[in-house]
Amino acid sequence: MRRRMLTTVIGIAVIAGVGFFALQNFTGKAAADDMQAAVDARVALMKDNGAKMKAMGAIVEAKSGDLAAMAELASGLQANAMKIPDLFPKGTSLTDMPGKSYAKPEIWDHFDDFKAAAAVLAAEAGKLADAAKSGDMAAFAAQYDVVGSKGCGGCHTQFRQKKS
Repeated sequence: MRRRMLTTVIGIAVIAGVGFFALQNFTGKAAADDMQAAVDARVALMKDNGAKMKAMGAIVEAKSGDLAAMAELASGLQANAMKIPDLFPKGTSLTDMPGKSYAKPEIWDHFDDFKAAAAVLAAEAGKLADAAKSGDMAAFAAQYDVVGSKGCGGCHTQFRQKKS
């Protein structure tokens, strides 16, 4: 009887241990998948921002073009900027995910500054949309430069590692 009870207790312990390790592996994989999904989402958003800036840059360089369409692009850039902080959960820095992320750990050390940089991009992109809506190409071109330097550059300089 004692032996049977000991065998049962050991069996239960083994099953619980295996279940615990399986759960740890499952939740670890799920967490890794979530982190990769966050990185993938922010890469897609940043590529979209880059495409918008490139299209607007072509209009600025040509000194003519459809400013109504540029207003839409600038408004889209503004909307994207407001999403940026949510796409940077802890655990997705270049240290955490080498070769997959280029986000410097300083983002999470100074997250309020990071959120402020995204807010600057949103505000400057809003001004860019307004400049486009005004129909004033010179004002649009000047604000485009501000978006590039203060908006995009304000964040990338401090918080993004360049790809090698």
